Amino acid sequence: MDILSWSKIVLLCFLGAASPGPSLALVSANTLARGRAYGIATSLGHAVGIGLWALLTAIGLAKVVVATPAAVLIAAQLLGACLVSYIGFRIISTKPSPSGSKIPLPISSSNTLIQGAVEGLLISVLNPKIALFFLAIFSHFVERNMGWTATGLLSITAASIDAGWYVAVTLTLTKASMISLLQMHSPTIMKISGTFLILIGLYLFCNIVLSTL
Repeated sequence: MDILSWSKIVLLCFLGAASPGPSLALVSANTLARGRAYGIATSLGHAVGIGLWALLTAIGLAKVVVATPAAVLIAAQLLGACLVSYIGFRIISTKPSPSGSKIPLPISSSNTLIQGAVEGLLISVLNPKIALFFLAIFSHFVERNMGWTATGLLSITAASIDAGWYVAVTLTLTKASMISLLQMHSPTIMKISGTFLILIGLYLFCNIVLSTL
């Protein structure tokens, strides 16, 4: 692939990562609810899923994945929608600290960070919006018969751009100038973030169900 083709793919990956949707809502909510480390773990897990989608698209298997039996595909999509709603309920049900809202953002243990990474991975793999992006848009910018080196580089590029964007979102939400504001309005922010995720999950769920009727 020439430099122009790579430039188009880089721009496309950035626009895809920066577009609003369940992924951005999830990373933001996880960051606000559980802190910077958890948000970064979610971002990196999400990037792994994006890299996997890019790899499958480059080697022509993305269509095969989507062409799996309808029941299996629908079940996977419903699982993703339920996961988004579950995280929303979890955030809403988080109890405030007895010391009040002016507390440092929580620090996550290694086991909890793995949970964040898994959540990010599952959202990127099961999100219908991401599948549509790679099949309907990204696939047109991928050259046929790419070598394994170019294919691997393409996957790493997509994952790196995605990770860079969401890590940047996480760092922005947890920088010093934002912490005091977030702490001051922590209960309200948690309720809004959780409710937003629940609504997104319900929207995805309804769309999937209606598309099967």
